[in-house]
Amino acid sequence: MSSTTTLPPTMKALLQEKKNGPLTLKETPTPTPGPGSIVVKDLANLLQHQTRGILSGEAGFTYPVPMTPGGRAIGRVTATGPDTTSLSEGQLVLLEPFIRARDDPDTWIFWGALEGTSEGSKKLFAENWRYATFAEYVKAPLEVTWALDEKRLCGELGYTVPELVQLAVDVVPYSGLNGIGLKAGERLVVTPATGLFSGAAVGVAVAMGATVLVTGRNEKALKKLVDAHPKLVSSVTRTNDVDTDVENLQRYGPVDAFLELTPKGAEGSTHVRAAFGALKQYGRACLMGYGGGAMKDVEIPTVELMFKSITVHGHAMYWGQDVKEVIKMAEAGVLKLGKERGFDKVTEFKMDDFEKGFDWVGQNHELGQITVLVP
Repeated sequence: MSSTTTLPPTMKALLQEKKNGPLTLKETPTPTPGPGSIVVKDLANLLQHQTRGILSGEAGFTYPVPMTPGGRAIGRVTATGPDTTSLSEGQLVLLEPFIRARDDPDTWIFWGALEGTSEGSKKLFAENWRYATFAEYVKAPLEVTWALDEKRLCGELGYTVPELVQLAVDVVPYSGLNGIGLKAGERLVVTPATGLFSGAAVGVAVAMGATVLVTGRNEKALKKLVDAHPKLVSSVTRTNDVDTDVENLQRYGPVDAFLELTPKGAEGSTHVRAAFGALKQYGRACLMGYGGGAMKDVEIPTVELMFKSITVHGHAMYWGQDVKEVIKMAEAGVLKLGKERGFDKVTEFKMDDFEKGFDWVGQNHELGQITVLVP
């Protein structure tokens, strides 16, 4: 049975009403749930420094307006739809942005950011899910709404609500590592390792039982990862000399796999070539990076690939089962969050101060920072 008795008639929401135009805080009608959806009261929204580039058009993401951005949030169920069977009012939930069409899983959108490339995905975005999570209340698809064990996560494990938003980031590298069959006891290279998703990959890989070599040029950020996972993570400062970097990576022993999550601005970097060179016989490579065009072409050593029988796996985003497994790992206490993982600073901004929030995260998005927008 559906329930909408606790919903106020209006709410505050951030809207972009003109293509590449500014966000404005508006009073809008509060959404109500229907079949396949639920209404969630927003508690904490992840602020990402990439969002301004998406809204300005710089990132090349397309979507119709008006639109509410967002997509990664923690909230509390406020109203359920007629076909909701397991979620109930008051329950703490995770919202994540990768929505697949119910009748075609190959049709997908990034909620609050990207309408996709097919006619079906554009319809899915425009006619159903153009309003994401930067609002007091969110109408969300059941498929991207995930129950959290609040007693375990916030009570026994002591995490705060904003710290839980990290789970919506962790699922991205987790799915990629699943895609190459990362096993406990294996040695993984994460290259680079100091971005939003690549930094998350380190803690995820450790939770999966791997030891990790992290590469990059920011020695301070690399040290933060090593300190958060003593004896399980080692850092290798990148020199951009392939032979030197390969030798430095192999110094720790055989490398079973590597995960590439390259951010924007990596033009000319040799880190992927070095990671390929460090792989052992029958090694695996997972390529997930989308650097806004910076790494659209990757140099792959074909002869080495052949003689070492290396598997190369391209991977984008994740499946619902991956989200379930990440949440289960966190609730078990295996996947650490917050300060235990090196995320030692959480900064909150009210929705009224969203511009200050975007300014802040634009200047303070280094590893170990979590910035959230709260109602």
